[in-house]
Amino acid sequence: MLEALERRKAPANRIAGADLVEILAHLAHALRREVGVLLDRNGTVAHVIVSRRWQPLADEMGRRAGGRGSMLRYVEAHPHADGRPDDGDHQVLQLLDLDLVVTVGTSRGRPTAFWLLEQAPAGSARDGARTVVEGPYSLEMLDELDLQPLTRMADAARRRAGARPTAAGRPERAVLVAMDRSGDAAPSLDELSSLARTAGADPVATVIQRRTRPDPARYLGKGKVEEVLRTTEASTADLVLVDDELTPVQQRVLEGDLGVKVLDRTALVLDIFAYRARSREGRLQVELAQLNYLLPRLTGRGVLLSRLGGGIGTRGPGETKLEVDRRRIRARITELQREINAVQQHRGRQRRPRQDAALPQVALVGYTNTGKSTLLNALTGAGVFVEDKLFATLDPTVRRLVLPNRRPIVLADTVGFIRRLPTQLIAAFRATLEEVVHADLLLHVADASHPDWPEQVRVVTEVLTSLGAGSHPTLLVFNKTDLLTAEQVRWLIIEHPDAVAVSAARGDGLPELLGAIGRRLPEPWVRLRLQVPYGDARLMAQIHDQGRVLAERYGEEGAWIEAEVPGPLAVRLWALKIPARERRARAKGSA
Repeated sequence: MLEALERRKAPANRIAGADLVEILAHLAHALRREVGVLLDRNGTVAHVIVSRRWQPLADEMGRRAGGRGSMLRYVEAHPHADGRPDDGDHQVLQLLDLDLVVTVGTSRGRPTAFWLLEQAPAGSARDGARTVVEGPYSLEMLDELDLQPLTRMADAARRRAGARPTAAGRPERAVLVAMDRSGDAAPSLDELSSLARTAGADPVATVIQRRTRPDPARYLGKGKVEEVLRTTEASTADLVLVDDELTPVQQRVLEGDLGVKVLDRTALVLDIFAYRARSREGRLQVELAQLNYLLPRLTGRGVLLSRLGGGIGTRGPGETKLEVDRRRIRARITELQREINAVQQHRGRQRRPRQDAALPQVALVGYTNTGKSTLLNALTGAGVFVEDKLFATLDPTVRRLVLPNRRPIVLADTVGFIRRLPTQLIAAFRATLEEVVHADLLLHVADASHPDWPEQVRVVTEVLTSLGAGSHPTLLVFNKTDLLTAEQVRWLIIEHPDAVAVSAARGDGLPELLGAIGRRLPEPWVRLRLQVPYGDARLMAQIHDQGRVLAERYGEEGAWIEAEVPGPLAVRLWALKIPARERRARAKGSA
């Protein structure tokens, strides 16, 4: 029936024919979506549109010459009885520069009444409005309303308005969907909205499902899917963002029910990482994460089959590898893992001279967008890219810094964390996050101005524990205190006496932070080479537990060990055992 619509024709001097409206109403009821046709001024069907998928036509229509507009009218049937034009219909009229829009309500597959949405005539626009709504009209009026006065009025309004906005270059519009299991979905939804804006989308509506567990087939309940469909059509959204990780089945079913792109939280974060990755290492890690995410979703990708990860826009490494089969993707994953292992070994070689020089390593960790890169720039003048968006920093930056006690350290900036950080990213970015694992001190940067900063601190602590850095010495740093009052800062320090409050943007509190770093760092390590008798197993265990054994060789009297140990342990070793170098010197003197 949809294909047959392309061959139909409406009366040239009427806005639409009754038979055409009846077919549209029947299809809208059967598909549970809006169904419409674009008619030229001769009544010929130019395009058939389901669920307002008119955006691809906007660029083509915007290139038409002479400012005459599209010279088309849009006749659509809503899948519900109320056919009054909504915000999406107003956008269709403006962005496609149509002559008029006819909206029809339906009940059980039959048209109920219709409305007219027109460009405002001269002298009748109220409060600067550019459109006028008329109706409802009975279906008999379809044969009585003359089209020509309406088209002349549209041409006159078009000449007065001049150039009209087009859909070209506008961000994709997104409907946010969340499942509220505990009664507090607002913080996670706010973060999803920030993620969407970072990725280049425009959140236009929100739908919340309150239930204890997701539906195994479609994630949402059947009624809530209908609500999302109505919201998507009313807001002319291009995609739906789900604040959770969907199974491949749930994603396919939702795409089939909604007729638009459906992205889960993991795909959105991967898309942002693909956009932010600049270095070769970052691109390798993002591509690996994307392929691991895509592999179980290869079958039945539906409307997302044309793009890796199905992200916002068209971006990201590996975009040309979408229609590859599982065997080729697995081969690519193996190749990427081999390249990332090589990067990991290279990082280890870069880290070794710093370890040999006994330079303490300090890593900046924290939630995304808490100001870690700004703090690194303020302390070292590194000039790292800073932006008030999520995940502005993906590639680690390492700089040397001298503390007030004249002790040099190495300060490293790392990628920020978020709620439910995708496991694919944690696995792919392990080479980068090794700066955290090998750090002697972690500076946990928290955004003191964020209302949910305790939850953000908890999330970061959980991620650090999963990386094996949960027991590392940590200094909590409250940043962005310039956005708080002096009383709020004072109470923050009273409640957290071991923390430091700073403003990286203004430079407040940086001397206190440097002093705290010097006090929190462990004592300098000392390299020793000594012989431990076989009978002194306790001393051998202390060296292995508290130090780093660099070389170990077994002789007749005991084990020769070259190791780096903390200062206090080095003092005890010098008192208990004579290092090998001094032992040889004494023996040579006696001879």
